[in-house]
Amino acid sequence: MTGAAPAPAAPGPLQRAGAAALARFTPAVTILAYLFLFVPIAVLIVYSFNASRSTVVWTGFTLDWYREVLADRSLQRALWVSALVAGASALLSTAIGALTALVLARRVFRGRDAFSTLVLAPLVLPEIVLAVGLLVLVASAGIPLGYFTLIAGHTLIAVPFTTLIVRAAASALDRRLEEAAADLGADPRQAFVRVTLPLLLPAIVTAFLLAATLSFDNFVMSTFTSGVGTTTLPLRIYSMLKTGITPEINALGTLLVAANVLVVVAVAGRHLKLLLRR
Repeated sequence: MTGAAPAPAAPGPLQRAGAAALARFTPAVTILAYLFLFVPIAVLIVYSFNASRSTVVWTGFTLDWYREVLADRSLQRALWVSALVAGASALLSTAIGALTALVLARRVFRGRDAFSTLVLAPLVLPEIVLAVGLLVLVASAGIPLGYFTLIAGHTLIAVPFTTLIVRAAASALDRRLEEAAADLGADPRQAFVRVTLPLLLPAIVTAFLLAATLSFDNFVMSTFTSGVGTTTLPLRIYSMLKTGITPEINALGTLLVAANVLVVVAVAGRHLKLLLRR
């Protein structure tokens, strides 16, 4: 006969003191972390309404800086370039990443591990190395810098992220659902479109949004791959900073924050409606 399992040892004085200290200081540390994240954003928003050109001396309330931002043709052009490149590169990187993820999750072939490592290599390589390498490649091929090089560079950066997101979702899928669809008469294409794709759709949408975000605020790759007439918004803001920080930049940042908040609220409201319907 085997004896009963020994009872777990009671925590010692040091363990109890550590647990008490952790419980006491965790809320304070959490609050400080959130303040560190959001106080700079709050300062940016407040000083976007400053009447003075100084970003540290408050002289009064005004909306003139927002009027200047909305009337600045160069900023509008840069915003259009960033939005176009972000949408195109996100679409390409999501398509490439989804197909790559399905191959890695569903197929066993020689060299799969090496191929997976190659796909994920940009995650550990410095972005400036990738940017210089791509610049050398397009220059040796005689390709002019412009939209094509920008989209190619941003796609190169985003593919590893989209692959990881979709691969995690594809690995978690129950293959018996596809087998059940085949038993009901669906061919492989119908099983993919009607079963696999809807199950992967949340991961695909997440990968697309992440890729678009990475592209929209990318600076290093854009510096090396942008050409004449394809200045992105981060590059335009950086050129404005060379002449000094003005409330116009604060106003532009506030508008971008407001746009992000609206997107988050819209998505959260949609999910809330779906939960209420259930």
